[in-house]
Amino acid sequence: MKRQRKTWFKSVFGHERDERIEDCPMKKGRKSAGRKRGPLPVGLSDTQRIALAKAKMNRVMDHFLYLLELHANNKFVVYSSLLSQQIPVSYAANAFNIFQKGMHQIEIVRLYALWDSADLQKENIPTVIELIDTDAIIGKLAVEISDHWKKQPMWVLSSASTRERVSAAILREVKAAEFQFGEEQAAKAKVDLKRAIADARAILSSPRLAAIANLRDKHLAHSLAETRRERGGPVPTMKYGDETTLLEDTIPIVEHLYCWVNGTSFSVSDSQEIDDQNAEALWTACKFTIETLKT
Repeated sequence: MKRQRKTWFKSVFGHERDERIEDCPMKKGRKSAGRKRGPLPVGLSDTQRIALAKAKMNRVMDHFLYLLELHANNKFVVYSSLLSQQIPVSYAANAFNIFQKGMHQIEIVRLYALWDSADLQKENIPTVIELIDTDAIIGKLAVEISDHWKKQPMWVLSSASTRERVSAAILREVKAAEFQFGEEQAAKAKVDLKRAIADARAILSSPRLAAIANLRDKHLAHSLAETRRERGGPVPTMKYGDETTLLEDTIPIVEHLYCWVNGTSFSVSDSQEIDDQNAEALWTACKFTIETLKT
């Protein structure tokens, strides 16, 4: 008699996906749980905190770009029926389910890694937030942005012949415009950094992140029957798609932090477009020819 195993989606999210495949019976997977670490050390100077934040944010961006690549592939592997609809009830379906489950799980794990607790050993958003979340440090970062525009050589002074042709009045106007733009950018840096910090703290205290963290601890990273969160009281259940919502909420935070902490703008949408094109080129070219299991 044909049986269908309890799928990853059913066991973890409590309901099935819209698109799923049947396969041969397999053993039920393990569950797991996690741990916490200590806060940031005290006694760091503002200069040290800024330097650490810049270094951490560079690594956060690297991790984030990998996460975007994963998500682009999972649009086809997990969130679409493009591949699953090609696979009938078969022994091959077992292998596909493991592949699909692994891709989904690693995206959740890598997403939560960006939002794990703050610790100097970690390369994540909360650590960067804890390093920069003072008015003094935000002010210093804004000054860095302002000075970049105020102190850089003006294009009209690039050669002696140009300087001879440009009047002193025009040069003063250009310099004043650069100064004003620097002030505007500094003001924008303060606003965007404070918004990113507020949005990040809202995510850190959200039921959605608590649910994702509990699932990661219980089912993906460790093997506990009950997590510390669950021992402390009811914990929200992660819903299918929560990971995508959290990823989308993370994008503007990463963009603002990277821009104003590191002084470098970066278009996440451009990167996503490239990732989507790469994933589409691969997965739309994949065709499965699998014999249906005879019962």
